[in-house]
Amino acid sequence: MTFSSEVKNELCGHRETLKNHRKILFFGMIYGARRKPKTESEAVITLYEKLSAEFAGEQFDAVNVGSDRETGLFLRGVFLSRGTVSDPAQNYHLELNIPDEIKADELFAMITESGISIKKGARKSRSILYIKESELISDFLTFIGAGVNSMEIMNAKIMKEVRNNVNRAVNCDAANIEKTTRAAAVQIANIEFIFKKKGAEFLPPELKQIAKLRLNNFEMSLKEIGEACEPRLSRSGVFHRFEKINNIAEKLRNES
Repeated sequence: MTFSSEVKNELCGHRETLKNHRKILFFGMIYGARRKPKTESEAVITLYEKLSAEFAGEQFDAVNVGSDRETGLFLRGVFLSRGTVSDPAQNYHLELNIPDEIKADELFAMITESGISIKKGARKSRSILYIKESELISDFLTFIGAGVNSMEIMNAKIMKEVRNNVNRAVNCDAANIEKTTRAAAVQIANIEFIFKKKGAEFLPPELKQIAKLRLNNFEMSLKEIGEACEPRLSRSGVFHRFEKINNIAEKLRNES
């Protein structure tokens, strides 16, 4: 299964209980190309057929979204039928293939107004909206509801950076480094998510302290972080505080 399919399966797994939200999602799926999506994801086809049956005959003359939630739903639909994203282990590339240039311009304006930078190009007389920066791809996927795979992109980037550093080290235990960096990558991804969603002050002081230590010291072990705390903490104490941070991040993702 491709990474694009994994993302689309995650997006199709959301249950939209409000009819208006389902309608906005369906409008996104048919926007710019009023035909059945061409995709390898059976989940997308199933969702399209279900929404098509519900909204058969309804008119969709203009994009009518107001909140970030509605905009995210609409763009989710567009991505499901017109989008692809590369495996982050290989490279960073997300694109929306839009046959209608006018609608591509409307989408470009909508996405940029949502605070996400995207570029516009062309390929074989079709308009292409694309992103090549890992952070921006992660932001876009989070915005449309693919939080799990969004974190995979950031984890992949961190792992690439870590591997580059590890290759320059000569006296390290590779197995222990891999285990440590994976844990640190998850911790950093969760901390950055919380700070972006709620701000640094959202965390209580004892959690904020180790969060900032981790962000500024990726290579630190739990023991070293504990020794840098005021007052000092045991390795076990640091571990349990990171567990609390991870739980907070998970709760916030479930709420979004």
